Order: sequence, then C-alpha cells, then structure tokens
Amino acid sequence: MNKNARVVLSHWTDLMDYINYITSNTWRNNPVRLRELEAAGFQCRLCPNSVASGHVLEAHHRTYSRIGCETDGDLTALCRDCHKGVTSMLRARRYAELSPARVQDYFKFETSALFDPSIPGAEQ
Repeated sequence: MNKNARVVLSHWTDLMDYINYITSNTWRNNPVRLRELEAAGFQCRLCPNSVASGHVLEAHHRTYSRIGCETDGDLTALCRDCHKGVTSMLRARRYAELSPARVQDYFKFETSALFDPSIPGAEQ
C-alpha cells in the first residue's frame, strides 16, 4: 500500500471512529457536553436559536485532541445551522493552508481525453 493510500485509509478510519463516538450513548451522556449545553442556557452561543424555540443544539469540538476525554472548554454549544457554518469555515481555512503539493497528495487524478479522437465528429 502506498503512502497516499495509507493517509486516506487512516483519515476514513478516524472519521468512522468519530461518527461512531458522536452517535453513541457515551457522547449523548458526556458530562462535559451536558455542562456546556447547560452553561450556554441551552441556546446557541452565536445566535438566539435555542432548544426552547424548537432548534436542535449541538456541541462543536473546538479541539479533537481529546476526543472521548473532552475537558471543559473543548466544546461550544451551537445550533445546527451555526455548527454547519463554523465547520465549513474551519474546513475552508484548513484547505487554504495546504500547499499545492500536499493537495495533490490527497487527490490523485488519472487524466484521459474528454473525447475519443478516433470517432469522427467526437471533438465537436
């Protein structure tokens, strides 16, 4: 297995472990998560959306270094819309920081012609 395949496999394994954790009873009953939701008054820290007004509240990981062993300050209560926005912004920042060579390591494309030049009229 080449280095790039190992990196991608490791990424997907980590992602699956994360998804299993986030959907577990351990996460739902995590005392740090519950303390953050309560400290935020069951309201999004970025907008007025709250559980009382029918919105889903999620706990955003500010760091992934202690997944499964979170400490106070590792999580931020956000509504689903704000959580999506924050996550998208952070992913965009991480992607923008990648050097072009590193981006190419993640995406290996095989190049081929868009059309078969041996077929008459295919280039049109």
